[in-house]
Amino acid sequence: MSYSSKVRIKDIAEMAGVSVGTVDRVIHGRNNVSKLALEKVQKVLDEIDYIPNHYASALASNKIYKFAAILPMHEPDGYWARVESGLNEGVRRFSDFKIDFRIFTYDQFNDVTFENQAKLAIQSVPDAIIIGPIFNHKIMSKFLKKLEELAIPYSLIDSYWSDFNPVSFYGQDSKRSGEFSAKIMLMAANNEKKIALFKLIGEGRVASRQQMDRETGFREYVKTHSPSTEIITKELYIYDKHETTQTLKEFFTENSDIKFALTFNSSIHLLGNFLKQEMPHHPHVTLLGYDAIERNVECLKNGSVDFLIAQQPHKQGLNSFRSTFNSTVLKVSQNIINYVPIELLTVENVDYYKD
Repeated sequence: MSYSSKVRIKDIAEMAGVSVGTVDRVIHGRNNVSKLALEKVQKVLDEIDYIPNHYASALASNKIYKFAAILPMHEPDGYWARVESGLNEGVRRFSDFKIDFRIFTYDQFNDVTFENQAKLAIQSVPDAIIIGPIFNHKIMSKFLKKLEELAIPYSLIDSYWSDFNPVSFYGQDSKRSGEFSAKIMLMAANNEKKIALFKLIGEGRVASRQQMDRETGFREYVKTHSPSTEIITKELYIYDKHETTQTLKEFFTENSDIKFALTFNSSIHLLGNFLKQEMPHHPHVTLLGYDAIERNVECLKNGSVDFLIAQQPHKQGLNSFRSTFNSTVLKVSQNIINYVPIELLTVENVDYYKD
């Protein structure tokens, strides 16, 4: 049985033969405690099975806790807008505390913007930082090394690297998600042997490593389970909508036998809307994409998109802030890797999807 809730710091000090200030420093992990005093206090804490009330202690400190998040730029209906709403809900759930929360945004296709925003985030002197994905591993590694030098804990959201040491990670298992999308497409395609993969490109690459890992899982699954299936890749340039329309028109005109296509980001509405509006008499193309943003859901409901893979971005944001706060302020250890569900949405079940 634990008696810690009945024992005051004053009582512990008397039992250990030290001052109240010494006990307070030991309990809260502060410096300026002699080895002998530390051993005396720790012996008493172990004997009474002391469990510190970090919530009350942190609340009583009246400190302003500073948190920062570095996220990709996003539109109001975008995937990252929902992550941001989850982070903000996390802040509201700890409204008992004084929290200063700042969000810094960068262009996913421009590494310099990430570096600039990362510097600004550090200059805000946060107690912890939550970081969205960046494609460049070298830049991310340099940034996280700087955080570690400054003793600033960090959490990752959406994309995970196994060689980093975050407080927590929330997001899908990207490779398994790609495998899942391949299984769905092969089941839908049946005996068809062509699947088109559309990649939204900026500065010669996709926006995140997560998309790259999804593609890896997709290709490996197809190679293993349907090696005769041809994957036809087509790149769409993110900065030129007119060029995208022309590219799609040429592609589907020249590849009229393509009946199945997918993307690994939130842009499947581009294909759905194009086929419905620009080529309404074209044979139906079964489309699979990611994220239940409003534009994608509209396409799902009007039949121009058939499948969406959802990943609860709002909950990712909420849980990421909560775990970062619990670790940083309340000193509660957290599970590091937290994979979110790989959820398949269709017109029949999309109204019941909750995030």
